[in-house]
Amino acid sequence: MNPQFKKFIALFLVLSLVAINCITLKLPESKPRLKTPPELRQDIISFSKGTIKPGTRILVVQNSGAIVSGKFDGLALFSPEEYAENYADSREKNEGEIMLPALGENVIILNASGNKFECEFLGFDFGIIEAKHAGRAKPERTKLSEIKNVMDSSGNACEVETINKLISEGKIPFLSSGIIVKSKTGPAEIHWEEIYQIEVKKKGMPLSARLALVAVAVGVLYLAIDAVIKEIKQTEQEMEESCSMGAAYDSPVHPHIMIVRDLRDTYLMPSKLGRKLVNLYYKYSPFFARFIAKSDALKFVVRIGLLPIIAFSYSMVRLGPVITTAIIVSIFIFPVFFTLFFQRNLRRVKARQR
Repeated sequence: MNPQFKKFIALFLVLSLVAINCITLKLPESKPRLKTPPELRQDIISFSKGTIKPGTRILVVQNSGAIVSGKFDGLALFSPEEYAENYADSREKNEGEIMLPALGENVIILNASGNKFECEFLGFDFGIIEAKHAGRAKPERTKLSEIKNVMDSSGNACEVETINKLISEGKIPFLSSGIIVKSKTGPAEIHWEEIYQIEVKKKGMPLSARLALVAVAVGVLYLAIDAVIKEIKQTEQEMEESCSMGAAYDSPVHPHIMIVRDLRDTYLMPSKLGRKLVNLYYKYSPFFARFIAKSDALKFVVRIGLLPIIAFSYSMVRLGPVITTAIIVSIFIFPVFFTLFFQRNLRRVKARQR
């Protein structure tokens, strides 16, 4: 195959890889974001009921515009002692505004559907209330947006709007300080206050599948180009075989024909007049080729007659038009000077004889 087509296929492969990766990879904008109150950001990501499991690929956009991409590795939890101390201080400070349930206290949660659930209160997290339901071994996390209020054992009801307000003002501590993301550089702990948005990355086409797709596309393109080249060569060979020069030399690839073909491709085809001459040749030469192919004597005569054209083609292709013109001028001028010189000397000889 022509080296130019190999370069074209290599370039196509590189561009295909770039295009496929750009299509399957969506990057968010990297610009500063305004901080949003937690109650308005409850749908950033849901960690309740195991919706987002460790190992899930996520992309975290921070308020500063920085982006962290990697696998979710869980929440960055405070120790039970530290959280109990922080929550006790918060409960004491908010006593005048709202009576928060104590940790470990049995409470009744009223959800948005009007159903009530009795459970053991374990604390608040980012947009979440954690509690242990009766008869269940593991605690469960419920979105604050899915409940109406929480009633403690004394009958004090904490409305969810008030709880969200205190959370947005930083008056209620979280069980976790943020999330842990395993990126290429290692685990990174990102605090809730720094997070603007968390996106769960969709599983795109694997790299191996993308490479296989590109390989198939390149293979199909290679076969198509190779078929076109073979078709062009076959058509060109058929045209040469049906022309008078090909018939005279019994081969469309004879060195003399190749020289004339180089002249055609280099000087005739780029010009409008040259293309017309070539078209005329291919139009009428098959008629003469049929006669030439039947006679060896006629083939010899045509070969002799083509020698000036072959010499001219060789000079134009190998030496260039300037040197060729100089050679042609010299060929025509030299006999003229030789004739004049001979006639002059002949007159001198005749004059002496008289």
